[in-house]
Parts: sequence; structure tokens; C-alpha cells
Amino acid sequence: MRVITLLHYGWPVIVLLGVLWFPFDWLSTVWPAFGVPFRQVFRTSHDHLIGHTVFFLIVGLLILAYVPALRHRPHWYVLGLILAALVQESIQAVFRGTLPTFTDTNAFTGDALGGLGAYVIWSVVLLLPWAQRIRWSRQG
Repeated sequence: MRVITLLHYGWPVIVLLGVLWFPFDWLSTVWPAFGVPFRQVFRTSHDHLIGHTVFFLIVGLLILAYVPALRHRPHWYVLGLILAALVQESIQAVFRGTLPTFTDTNAFTGDALGGLGAYVIWSVVLLLPWAQRIRWSRQG
């Protein structure tokens, strides 16, 4: 019964992690119709950094929207962010046929910027009503 409840409420998180961890680099090699636009988006290392940043920003925003407890527990959010980045790079390496080396600082920088950016955005969103109440109480 507990597993069913977990799946009932946790499926969006599972889907987000599945998308985050999907080996898109591998898919671009085995499916040329996907590979052409994928290689156009991720042409340079700067494009790779931006791609990781945007990807982790979107996933981070959605995770924080669906698991609000993480908004108030930054240590668990950062730990999850680190684990998600390590697993993502590990899956990419396995599908390339190599062992994970965790030396792609460009990807990890993008992951960190996107994930922490999502946390900052949520923090600002949560502080806006509080700041407006203070402003209204000073005006009244």
C-alpha cells in the first residue's frame, strides 16, 4: 500500500528524473533525425554549459514546485542536486561505453548554476508576499 501511495504522489518526480537522466547524447548517435538538431544546439562547450544550466533550471523549478518541503530544506535540495548531476553524468558515460570520470566541469558548472538558480527563483517567489505585507503595513 505504501508503494502505491508513493507512486501515486511521486510519479512526477520519477518522470522528471527520467527525463533528466535520459542519455540524449547516446540518442543523438543512434537516431540521426534527433542527432542533427541536438548537435546544432550543443555545438560548443559554451552551448553545452548553457544547455545544462537551462535543463537543470527547468527540472529544479519543477521539483521545487512539486516537493515544497525542499524549498525550506536547502541542504536536502543541494544534496539531491549533486546526486542528480553525478547520476546524469554516470549514465551518459555508461552509454558512451566508458567509466564515469566526473571531470566535465563545464557540465557540473551548468548543473550547479541551473539548480541553484531554481532555488533562488523559488526563494524570491516565496519572499515576495512577505515583502509586500511589510510595505503595506508601513504605508497603512
